[in-house]
Amino acid sequence: MAIMLDQMLFGLPCGHDLVLGRLEQAKTWKCEACKVSCDLTAEPEKSRLAKDLDLARQIDVQTKERGQSITRLG
Repeated sequence: MAIMLDQMLFGLPCGHDLVLGRLEQAKTWKCEACKVSCDLTAEPEKSRLAKDLDLARQIDVQTKERGQSITRLG
């Protein structure tokens, strides 16, 4: 099973989606589709990103607790 950070999508402010795991340590992101820079430290993106990352990590912990393996794709 792949880790949720590699499966969940995060909607960037520009309207494009990106795999959540790529944003794990990012403060800004330049969209590869439209080249718009997105500030991930500003609201509402900061709260949304924190919530989505927390959810993905919780799902992964539950998966591990059930004895299933987790493989990071990236």
